[in-house]
Amino acid sequence: MTEPSTTAMDDLWKLVYTSFRFPFLNAALRLKLFALLKERPGSTLEEITEALGLEERAGHVLLLGCCAFELVRKDGDGYRNTDATDLLAGDPDGFMPVIVRYTHEMLYRPMGWLYESLVNNENLGLHRELLAGSSATTLYELLAEDENLEKVFTAMMEHQSRSVVEDFVDAVDFSSYRHVLDVGGGTGTNAIAFAQRWPDLRATILELPNVAKMANDRIAESGLSERVRAVGTDVMQDEFSTSHDCVVFSRFLEIWSPEQVRTLFAKAYRALEPGGHLVVVACAQDDDETGPAHAAFMSAYVQTVASPEGRIYTPRDFEQWYTEAGFEPMDRQYSGRFDVILRARKPAAG
Repeated sequence: MTEPSTTAMDDLWKLVYTSFRFPFLNAALRLKLFALLKERPGSTLEEITEALGLEERAGHVLLLGCCAFELVRKDGDGYRNTDATDLLAGDPDGFMPVIVRYTHEMLYRPMGWLYESLVNNENLGLHRELLAGSSATTLYELLAEDENLEKVFTAMMEHQSRSVVEDFVDAVDFSSYRHVLDVGGGTGTNAIAFAQRWPDLRATILELPNVAKMANDRIAESGLSERVRAVGTDVMQDEFSTSHDCVVFSRFLEIWSPEQVRTLFAKAYRALEPGGHLVVVACAQDDDETGPAHAAFMSAYVQTVASPEGRIYTPRDFEQWYTEAGFEPMDRQYSGRFDVILRARKPAAG
């Protein structure tokens, strides 16, 4: 029997050790190690343990793990951040610190149920971890009753929404549209950004009634109520309003099954004026279904926590489905680090 190569064994051990890397990252962030080393680079073990309020034994464990997993580096007797962890040393409410807290609070334990979630094709990470001991039956019911999780989730969503919409408005020119329908537009981040960027544009958001109320409150605070409004509805049950020249699905289709996505595209087609455009923004996997890593991350999240039916699709999937609905594909571009933007056209009246 051929012995495995040293390189192969080393690679395998790295995979096994991966489950320890994130807990060290989270612990170091919560202890404010990275902030300390940004302010006082070169601090020694004794100085670090004293500043963080740790016993010497605990300090050894923390710094050994952080060095081994390349979270900090040691020069002589002093420790310093890496370029990556230096990004966690600033504003604790900044994007990456928020993402680390969100991953710790809402993803790390549920991901331990990935195997069971795959075998049973259920969100068992949600039910066995996040909902354990709670009267809630869904993630959103849980957020309504758990103030800490709600804050963590909301902070992550606000950062994600701002990041997506900034890339979105830079990538797609909405100046030729008169009335945009934003399906599943949340609390109005996209629609408000559209209206602020293009002063002649009107936008309608379709959302669940409680979310639509929050969106209208935000719209009013932005002084845009004359051009932007949110309508409470069930997008799967109700027909979309008409007389739009653009329909947008932004980070919304991932929670639905292929059959449901086809239904949503058919509704969008009926809602659009002839010659109107469909715009899809999605976290998508590559067409060859081998990556990228963020798509795999999101796919596991959807399977274990977020949706009993959705998954992460390829751009080719979306193009096939909206072509079946009658749309003519226009273009495909990539926005930011994670998203694909697809545009299609409803044929002009012939």
